[in-house]
Amino acid sequence: MINAFLNKRTLVSVAVVGVASTMVVACSGDSGVYQPQAIGTGGSSSGVDSSVAVDLGVLCEAGGCDAAVGPGGSVGDECAVEEPCRVGTVCEGSVCAFTGDTAEGEACVVSSECAPALQCLVGLSGVGSCGPEGSSAAGGVCSSDADCARGLRCGIQGFGTVCVPEGELDVLLPCSLASECMTGLACLLNSCVTPPPGVPTIGLPVLPANNCGSVSPNNAASHFEVPGAPGSVSGDFFRLPFPNDVRLTGTGINLAGFPTPGDALLGTDPLLPYVQAVEGETGWGAYPSITFRFSAAIDSDSIGAADPIKVVEWVDVTPGESGAKAGYTWSSFGASNNYLCAPWVSIRRPVGRPLQPGHTYAIWLTTSLLNASKLPVTRSIQFEAMMSARAPADPVMAAAYDKYKPMRDYLAAESIDPDTILVASVVTVADIQDPMIALAEAVNSASVPTASNWVKCGDSDAGTAVSPCAQADGDRACGQANADYEEYHALVSLQNFQQGTAPYLSAGGNVDAAASIATDVCMALSVPKSATMPASGWPVVVYAHGTGGSFRSHLRPEVAGVLSTGTTPFAVLGIDQVAHGPRRGGSTASPDTLFFNFANADAARGNPLQGAADQIALGRFAAGLDLANVGGDAILMDADRVLFFGHSQGATHGSLALPFSAEYSAAVLSGNGASIGHALLEKTQPVDIAGVLPIILGDMDSQGRLPGGDDHPALTLISQWIDPADPLNFADNIIRPLEGGTAKHLFQVYGQGDSYSPPLTMQMFASAARLDVESSQVATADNTRGDDLTAPVAGNRSVAITGVVREYEPATGAEGHFVAFDSPTANVDIVRFLSMAANGEIPEVGASND
Repeated sequence: MINAFLNKRTLVSVAVVGVASTMVVACSGDSGVYQPQAIGTGGSSSGVDSSVAVDLGVLCEAGGCDAAVGPGGSVGDECAVEEPCRVGTVCEGSVCAFTGDTAEGEACVVSSECAPALQCLVGLSGVGSCGPEGSSAAGGVCSSDADCARGLRCGIQGFGTVCVPEGELDVLLPCSLASECMTGLACLLNSCVTPPPGVPTIGLPVLPANNCGSVSPNNAASHFEVPGAPGSVSGDFFRLPFPNDVRLTGTGINLAGFPTPGDALLGTDPLLPYVQAVEGETGWGAYPSITFRFSAAIDSDSIGAADPIKVVEWVDVTPGESGAKAGYTWSSFGASNNYLCAPWVSIRRPVGRPLQPGHTYAIWLTTSLLNASKLPVTRSIQFEAMMSARAPADPVMAAAYDKYKPMRDYLAAESIDPDTILVASVVTVADIQDPMIALAEAVNSASVPTASNWVKCGDSDAGTAVSPCAQADGDRACGQANADYEEYHALVSLQNFQQGTAPYLSAGGNVDAAASIATDVCMALSVPKSATMPASGWPVVVYAHGTGGSFRSHLRPEVAGVLSTGTTPFAVLGIDQVAHGPRRGGSTASPDTLFFNFANADAARGNPLQGAADQIALGRFAAGLDLANVGGDAILMDADRVLFFGHSQGATHGSLALPFSAEYSAAVLSGNGASIGHALLEKTQPVDIAGVLPIILGDMDSQGRLPGGDDHPALTLISQWIDPADPLNFADNIIRPLEGGTAKHLFQVYGQGDSYSPPLTMQMFASAARLDVESSQVATADNTRGDDLTAPVAGNRSVAITGVVREYEPATGAEGHFVAFDSPTANVDIVRFLSMAANGEIPEVGASND
């Protein structure tokens, strides 16, 4: 069996993020070379092939791929003197068994060979040795098997990795998935084996079938082929520019043939649910990459030229609109990836500038685009039909022709010759705000939430106060007496719009504004001790915690402490956010993976939408809170002084909720990003999505990244589905409200080096919200957009509205995600901003003496 395995040879190369070795290899029964491609960047071109072939047969024969286990039976096999067991096991009672006594640092193949509390960990050399088990329990976040407790292994869940029970299959036994193998092994070649150097035990990416064929060096033509039309090539999805209204059917979107990685790596296809979900939409996303393909290399320098005619245009052609032109960035790619054949060009909107819901846009390249020989690119016959004054006779082409009417009308109105258009896509954006609008209407039209089972915590050591909240132990229990504030616990009744059973790990989680169930949610309230309650009641801050927090996360010196003792003392209220505490149902899995649950497309979109509905409801609850007696105290909140403070996940909820709440007058958003596609590319905490995404999608370049970056078509598709829950599409309406809304003061706290909300995503939000920048606290400012102002900044967005992002530099070795709490300057800025807003002043960000 071992010799048969070692004789399997192939040439493979690919890099994996998070592994120190830059080369990933695997034994395979089929010969060939997998060649990852370098990505292109905005406003530039790329066609570099940086793959390196490795002869895996030589590697295995040199000692990899479990040559060290020797001949013999696996665990459970019958054994005798003439039929020994494999290395690492012993023959007991005529059956091969583990000894379970291999000491730390000694060689092993699977963890069961190791002494208790040790795991078999595979190092960069491709050899396993017994090492200390990790601390993560089942469902806990991991980056490798070393993070998991004995009996668990690191496996893929959704778009991240968590500790899962190890499989039962010993080395060299046949397998389908890595999870079937014991810890220390990977499933390669359908066999459980010790992975060669650089290969993670979670397995290797499975590549979508993508037969690009040869690329002609001359006679470059632009591809434009309508699916099902005469002469169109079947099986090549991107021969029609993508996305494109030609694929809109009136009841959905035709995505037949969109490439997906299949189910070989995980047992399920991770992208297919998003393809199926988007097929039910009636328009496209608000932040897509528009992709155009060509039959041969193009001259990327000509894309940026302006003579004789500008090459790229992006125009709003919505009937009745002004035909406004939009900014854009472009990328040119000379190398294929596993989804998209080269050469190709992608056009997208600038940072933080999504498209308008319900609007139709035309994005085109003109005939000024040249091929690599500096000659004109040939126009597609089918596209010529789209620009013709007469509709095609073929019904499929005629239906496509109708989709291009807004563009033709615009060209005619502007006296633009259609013959100067080389190729174009027409894209109508879905009404992506509608789900949130419906939720907000449902919350705001319902009765104001009520709370029950109030408890004044006091000194919990005395045993006189027990929280009414479930799972009320540890840091969820009533806290000890605090000199700055009283602590109260209660259960607040909120509408749960998510369908199905929490935590929606594999099914359910979609929101339905017309179908909600009242749910008791744990709540904690701090009330100042050092001041007398004003006659109108306490000003109140609704605090929404980040992933991994709890309803008591605000009961800390940097939040309730400073807000209780400032010049304007505040009450502070918080709840368990979505996917936390009892809101997980019977699950004890980490909120890190339950909230960022991309394995379930419905929950991935529904979780933040539900969180936003919670914050709208809590604003109404706080404004109406008037209790005559709780533990001997009267509690009244000032309905005119309700403010919001959200961190990370809580800031995401707030970003969606603020445009629809009449109660909040100002908000602080800490560690808040936008653009789900860029978050997937960059996010490494609390789940390393960036490192796992290329493996899941079966596509990675030589740096272990997703080829094409934000221009990858799979990201366009995933982003479209999440759009109704993406802060990118609501940020602008916080300060510039929708009809019937009110403008809010907005302060975005930006920590440099944030790995939870990567800097680019925070820049996306700041740009989308039209925030100005204050960067005097950092040595070198990040590339945030907006005017760079000097503290104190107030009333900068209009005479009466403040909208600022301020950058902070974390202490050496500290995580930038938490500067709102760790940076004294940031903490003081937050208290000042909220206090001024509560007092009816135009709030300032920063002070002149910072």
